[in-house]
Amino acid sequence: MPAEPLPYQKNLERINRVYFSDPKRRLSFKRGEVILRQNEASKLLFLVVRGDVIAYQKDDDEADGMRYEIFHASVGSYIGIQSFFSQRYAVSSEIVADTDVELAYIDTDVAAVEPEIYGSLVEQFTPAMLHELAVRNSRMFERTVEKEAALKRMHRAEMSATLGQLAAGIAHELNNAVGVLARKTDFILEFLESAIAERSDELLDIFRRGLNYSAVTSSEDIRRLAREFEAEYDLPPDIAKVLVRIAGTRENAKALGKKFIAGLESSARYWELGHDLHDMRVAAKHAASIVRSVKLLGGGGNIVREAGTNVHESLCEAIALLKTHLREVRLEAQIGEAQDCPTICADMTELVQIWVNITKNACDALKLAQTPDPLIKMRLQVVPTGTLRGFIAVTITDNGPGVPESLHQKIFQPDFTTKKNGLQFGLGLGLAIVRRIVDSYEGEISLESVPGKTSFCIHLPYSKTNT
Repeated sequence: MPAEPLPYQKNLERINRVYFSDPKRRLSFKRGEVILRQNEASKLLFLVVRGDVIAYQKDDDEADGMRYEIFHASVGSYIGIQSFFSQRYAVSSEIVADTDVELAYIDTDVAAVEPEIYGSLVEQFTPAMLHELAVRNSRMFERTVEKEAALKRMHRAEMSATLGQLAAGIAHELNNAVGVLARKTDFILEFLESAIAERSDELLDIFRRGLNYSAVTSSEDIRRLAREFEAEYDLPPDIAKVLVRIAGTRENAKALGKKFIAGLESSARYWELGHDLHDMRVAAKHAASIVRSVKLLGGGGNIVREAGTNVHESLCEAIALLKTHLREVRLEAQIGEAQDCPTICADMTELVQIWVNITKNACDALKLAQTPDPLIKMRLQVVPTGTLRGFIAVTITDNGPGVPESLHQKIFQPDFTTKKNGLQFGLGLGLAIVRRIVDSYEGEISLESVPGKTSFCIHLPYSKTNT
């Protein structure tokens, strides 16, 4: 059953029926026609019977006659009620038909109907006046909200423009320096390979093992296996860790042979030198990519997404870039092998930016909270969800203080930061950028957080036809 009309609705229905039902008192207007002009005299009170009208306010100080939309009015709305009952009889705004419109009207000659029951004309129209006042207050509130939103958008646009100009300047200044670092790194690599080859093919092999090392092993596993190698091969702790990175497993260590392991103390520095150059090349390449990303903020450059991009490799690159931040954190990386991960069409820099940003935020939170035994877990899963498509799920979890529920949505908003110094210039540009990147891949990012456990989960779709 339909709801019973409220008392004020019944009063409005009676007013409309009693005063606006005369078919002789109707006016029709075509769309675009001016019904009332601003500041002109009018002794009519209108009721919109059919269609919609728009009210415009003209600025008399504007030489070009600019006008601003004040409100929309539709069926059941009153036009001119304030000037009619205040007896000003002056139109405060220009009223234009937004569609074909039919209006009913009364004039100043109208007499009160059944005044002995309902009172004077003003008393009878009081519900209508209150209704229009409520509608106008609502419109005013909406306009205020819209104005505030527009001011915020304008402020953000100005900030973006300023940031774009700053980014373009930074990119220009850094581009040459990064290029020099990249070229000099390659030059040093070529020189060292040649010099080491003259000394020993075996040392060159160890050097290249370090240069090509990109496996990700948890710090806990490295420490555990290093302790076993210390005892088994009578090695110093730092050399045992190098053996862990070269061999990876006890079986591989045995395959290298005792002679190789015995000479590792004198040759380990060649592996470390190769691995340092590996990290320098990765950092130089990523720095160049970041400069390219910064150029985008200034309106220059293009992101190029290539087929065959491996998410596993992007995680390894992110871990290599974050070594300084991860020194005081126990990292558990359960990301499998590169060959087990489907490839996607992506930009490697964008993917690395996602993992670096989230992981660096986790490191900062753990350090700030002085979390005992700080731990970050990375997990990569491949989830086939259909015949042609699936998704790659990357979860990054820390055991820090957590993110308050009230901030779960805010942390993805532009210009929001929990850091005291505001905008942080690092490898990432905030979780708002992370979400933008994930959204651009038609992926999803979610956050689950309680004290002692915070997890960001990123789902990136992949096509089985491309794997």
